[in-house]
Amino acid sequence: MEAVVKYALGSTGVAYRDMPEPAPGEGEIKVKVLAAGICGSDIHALHDSGGRTVNMPCILGHEFVGCVTATAGDTGDIKTGDWVTALPACYSCGVCEYCQKGLVTLCRSRQSIGTHRQGAMADYVVVPAKYAFKLPERAASLEDKKMYALAEPFCCAVRGVYERIDVKPGDLAVVSGPGPMGIMAAMLFKQRGAYVIVSGLPQDQMRLDLAIRMGADEVVTSSEELMNAVYRKNTFGADITCDIAAVVPSLDTCLSVLRPNGVHLQIGLFGKPVQADLDKLFFRETIFVSTNSTAVSSWKIGMELLGSGAVDLKPLMDLQCKLSDWRTGFDAVIRKSSYKVVLIPEHDFDE
Repeated sequence: MEAVVKYALGSTGVAYRDMPEPAPGEGEIKVKVLAAGICGSDIHALHDSGGRTVNMPCILGHEFVGCVTATAGDTGDIKTGDWVTALPACYSCGVCEYCQKGLVTLCRSRQSIGTHRQGAMADYVVVPAKYAFKLPERAASLEDKKMYALAEPFCCAVRGVYERIDVKPGDLAVVSGPGPMGIMAAMLFKQRGAYVIVSGLPQDQMRLDLAIRMGADEVVTSSEELMNAVYRKNTFGADITCDIAAVVPSLDTCLSVLRPNGVHLQIGLFGKPVQADLDKLFFRETIFVSTNSTAVSSWKIGMELLGSGAVDLKPLMDLQCKLSDWRTGFDAVIRKSSYKVVLIPEHDFDE
């Protein structure tokens, strides 16, 4: 089968190659991939940056959707012909307290597809059935199904906004960073009843316009505009700030507009040590909450939101490239010329 493979260090160590077609083991399913999303961590894998290590040679990709073509052993209610997506950190010890709670990302032994195990930027991928999630019936057409290649980053945002913090109707929430994850977080804050301000830079105007179309109440392009917008709504500051950009100025601005006893949610990964003025947390008795990837419960919430139609991610999926043209897709992510890019293997599916 064809796949995008990380086989050596450096950006030249990724190629479109022929790889052995996988076979499922006990409790696993083999999935014919319809679409695979490109994540920032795939860019880190390309450049060997961000503290990401890959067990080479490894097929990249952990955001995907596809159709089950084979099963092995006990796969629960998942059978051949089902359309699924899956939690990436799907190999873990299964017995530690974190695995027992569904927090498999926090298991010391966890391994993820696309870094430790063969990933989804390929014709086929194998995953454990217990961490696969069936698509809802409303995902009828192939275009509807492709949207679920974005389910994994969406569920990462769900983990933060729905599970790591409490959001009350009427809360003032600031999202800093209008990339795909930022827009997803803004949509989720709106679902929970918050008034949402999305903050970016002047060069982010196209993304900020999309944030408005997808439900944000206001957008701003500078820290000064943000402060004016926040204090116009609440003289004490924002109830919640959420940093997606993961750069120091973004974090600093979030902490500056956070009200006393407010909550800061850190979704963005810095990928390196950073210096920040934590006294801003101290003097206002604010709470700093981090969120990392997903839990099993995040997927149940996320799939319900997508299945109900409460959230539509299709406007984010603005570039589809053939799997063989993976470099174009990666370059679009690096240049930030597209919101969310998916790679499409070159095989046929029945509608």
